[in-house]
Amino acid sequence: MADIFISYSRQDKARVAPLVAALEAEGWSVWWDPEIAPGEEFDGLISRELDAARSLVVVWTAQSVDSRWVRGEARDAADRGVLVPVRLDKARLPIDFRALHTTDLDDWGDDPQHPAFQGLRKALEAKLGPPRKTTAVAAAAEKKPEVSICVLPFANMSGDPEQEYFSDGITEDIITDLGKVSALSIVARNMAFSFKGAKGGVGEIGRQTKAAYVLAGSVRKSAPACALPRSL
Repeated sequence: MADIFISYSRQDKARVAPLVAALEAEGWSVWWDPEIAPGEEFDGLISRELDAARSLVVVWTAQSVDSRWVRGEARDAADRGVLVPVRLDKARLPIDFRALHTTDLDDWGDDPQHPAFQGLRKALEAKLGPPRKTTAVAAAAEKKPEVSICVLPFANMSGDPEQEYFSDGITEDIITDLGKVSALSIVARNMAFSFKGAKGGVGEIGRQTKAAYVLAGSVRKSAPACALPRSL
């Protein structure tokens, strides 16, 4: 059972697709007829999905207003109290739907943050409850905040370029070990190593990586101790 059934004219498929994608990105399940598999009984499947859907979004356009199928689906949804109408191109609504609040999506530009889409989202939330995306975000917010750390590549202070792999290895070991601590959020190795040799301060690196703490260090190779000659 889908959360939302989309009723529209097939001539408007390309314009409806971004709306479907935006609704699915919010966390709602959406059914629209491109999901019909070849060989399926068209009328029967439409009827079953329409009856099962928790809400119906009708997309009014000049083409869909003239479609008896779209008008019929919208009337069925209105009778059940699950209709949420939207409009494109300032289409002239069917006379029996003009009293219903309709969201104009002419200028939304496929932007989920646009006020028109947010208005549609609120209308759907009133019928369906919060989408799964919102629920997941709220659950994540209840978790104890993690401490974010960026471990910068340790500087090789030995003067020997061949020791570069050693200093990098120490950095990678620290990143791996800190990553095992559940209360810590470690900036990915690739991002951390992108700052290797950078001249900017740790404050700027912290802002770019959104890390609360930046760990920097250096490695120097020390020569082995030599035995002094003994006099006879």
